[in-house]
Amino acid sequence: MQKNLSIKLAVIGFVSLLLLIPLTMISGKITERSEFLFQAKQDVSQSWTGKQTVMTALVVFPYEVDQEVTLVDKITRKKTLHISRVARHKLLIPDSINIQAGISNDIRQKGIYKIPVYTGKLNISGIINPASWQNMIREIEKEAAGGSIGRPYLTTTVSDPRGINSIPSLSWQGKTLPFLPGSKLAENNQGLHAYLPDTGHKLGPINFDFQLELRGMQTLSFIPAGREAEVNASSSWPHPQFTGAFLPVVREISQNGYRASWKITSFASNIGDKVSQCESGACEALFTSDFGVKHIEAVDIYLQSERSVKYGMLFIGLSFISFFIFEIMMKLPIHPIQYSLVGFAIAIFYLLLISLSEHIPFVLAYLTASLACTALLLCYLRYVLAGFKQALVFSALLLLLYGILYIIISAEDLALVMGALLTFIALALIMFTTRHINWYQVGEQVNSRHNNRLSTGEESGGEAQ
Repeated sequence: MQKNLSIKLAVIGFVSLLLLIPLTMISGKITERSEFLFQAKQDVSQSWTGKQTVMTALVVFPYEVDQEVTLVDKITRKKTLHISRVARHKLLIPDSINIQAGISNDIRQKGIYKIPVYTGKLNISGIINPASWQNMIREIEKEAAGGSIGRPYLTTTVSDPRGINSIPSLSWQGKTLPFLPGSKLAENNQGLHAYLPDTGHKLGPINFDFQLELRGMQTLSFIPAGREAEVNASSSWPHPQFTGAFLPVVREISQNGYRASWKITSFASNIGDKVSQCESGACEALFTSDFGVKHIEAVDIYLQSERSVKYGMLFIGLSFISFFIFEIMMKLPIHPIQYSLVGFAIAIFYLLLISLSEHIPFVLAYLTASLACTALLLCYLRYVLAGFKQALVFSALLLLLYGILYIIISAEDLALVMGALLTFIALALIMFTTRHINWYQVGEQVNSRHNNRLSTGEESGGEAQ
């Protein structure tokens, strides 16, 4: 008795699995289009610049020391002592550093893709304690021991100097000094440097500041080379992601933008040891201790489309279950081909969604695709379910599911829990709706209808003979 019912369920299951093929193909298309977007960002970064990392300021003291070198003659094996000059440098860390960063946002077009970029106006100021300066001079004079001491210079590094919009100048103790290209650090020469004037022996606190107007894309990071560092950043971008070794101590985020403040001491950054390692040529620890902000799109169209496709099988399953319930309760024979066509209509929604969202706002693309597919199913199901009312109920339920799905895929942090709740509620509704159905009796009814169709076919065949 249950054989025909089992065959029916098996065929429906097979059709459901078959519909995984178009869903997988659509998911692959979303991945492909996402890769095109990534390539567009790469192309823009080549002409505009990519993410930027700025090391605030260090004072470099170059000097030379006399070093004895013993040379051995290869033939006579005679040893000769030579004195050679070896270039070295020491790095002075400012006692305090302050960065004020105002970031304005813009859009660059690459084909159909819109790439967000930024221009940051950085005001970098610092103070050097005169005792730190004098101690550095005495230490170098002691180590040089008759060697030459070069002119000190202030240096800052910029990961992509192409993004420097205007030529900056350094204000040093009230004097204006020009910046020159290159940081003059052997480990990272991307940046700027400015030679400093002779300070003499009588020093007060050394104040300096300079401004950088810097273009970049997506991420702006800082390396705070100071014993105490304070960074304040603000922008109209509503979706910041704070990255790196330190998080802001204060942050305000709204739809109008964000403001964030970092306060870092040498105890937290261990800047002294990192600079000492850099003097010896090992600067990796210094140049990887950055932190900053990344401008992200909270849920971009490809991520939203990918999330929606993941619920495609759930939609198809719920639709097939609803079909089956209609078939059982209203005694409507629905053919597997009709199941397949409804499944394909639901699958085509995702292809419409991704193609439309690349040209119009995502919410409008979602609304258009969901209304188009629902209207198509309404027209078709009017004949499959033998009535406009039944088709309208089914289409309204599908439209409600589309609405719930949009809320799920638009959520940043609650997408998983909302998806789980949707699945749970759908299962609960199915169980509640079918709680009074006697499945053994349903099997007998299906078997009876099958036998009636067979007998009708045989009678027709007999009359034809």
